[in-house]
Amino acid sequence: MKSLLTLIDLVKTGIIWTRLTVHNTWGILNVFNIVWVKPMKGGLLTEDHPMVTGLNPETNQPIWTQNIVFQSVRSQEYQDAPSDEEIVCDVGNYMRKMVENSAQSKKYPQGKPDRMPPAINYIHGCVHYNGGFLIFNDFKDAITHFSHPEFQASFKRFVKEEKREPVTIFRNRNYDRVEFLEFVCFLRTIFPWFSNTNGNKKRIGWGNPAPYPAVNTITGHWMTDTYKIYTETGRQTVCRKPIEKQYFAHKVYFGVRSVVKPQEQFLARFTDERVVARGAKGNLFFVDLRKLSRGYKFDPAKGLPNIFERLMEKVLKVNSL
Repeated sequence: MKSLLTLIDLVKTGIIWTRLTVHNTWGILNVFNIVWVKPMKGGLLTEDHPMVTGLNPETNQPIWTQNIVFQSVRSQEYQDAPSDEEIVCDVGNYMRKMVENSAQSKKYPQGKPDRMPPAINYIHGCVHYNGGFLIFNDFKDAITHFSHPEFQASFKRFVKEEKREPVTIFRNRNYDRVEFLEFVCFLRTIFPWFSNTNGNKKRIGWGNPAPYPAVNTITGHWMTDTYKIYTETGRQTVCRKPIEKQYFAHKVYFGVRSVVKPQEQFLARFTDERVVARGAKGNLFFVDLRKLSRGYKFDPAKGLPNIFERLMEKVLKVNSL
């Protein structure tokens, strides 16, 4: 019986991983489109746009604290740590600054030269302003909650009804990097959406720098918001009101486990080895880390590179730097 249950569990895992791969491929194609095929221009957002300021125009207060959808009970270990409001504002403000780099200003009408193309920064704008935040003590705490069927159902209902990107943040900044990647692979095994490891320590997996360990579970709703930024009408309507509905009925959920499974550990090792095998290209997929390391910046004022220039670099080995 135990072997049968294990087999069923592995089959379910395979199905979710397949769905995740298909879903993530569609997301990759859309990012490729707005970065290389139809590059989003810099300066599309003004300095006072809510995605640039991070402020709710109705209250003139940071939007992020108004979009916290779940907070686990803070353990004694983190009683002296910054408040959840401070933590979520640090994470939100970090992404806000990325958007600010691509916003128009008197000195930079088309946005500042930046390591990231405007499209990537705009995506982060949609995530930080419209996203919903969940806060936990550590990975064990999060697994205990996420492994509860009711918690999973509430999480899915939030995504389905709100059509927003969820961001899971941890109070513990002194985390184990491998455990972080394993937690993310746990999420990739219970949900058909890609999740990444953003944090304040050395990168692992496909993660990026962040002031706290923060996982963006990429549900795909960023696409609807980001494409709106192409038009003036869209830019006026892209920012959504704070989340009002309560999706999680309880403060504490005791799930079926607090540790990862072997297949999740396998996926973590595979992910890490895949990134390491890329060598100098690192874990950046849409931009060339080798060029960034040599000082390259995307400069909207001088024109953004497009798919044809990208092909020249790839096929003819013509390098712009």
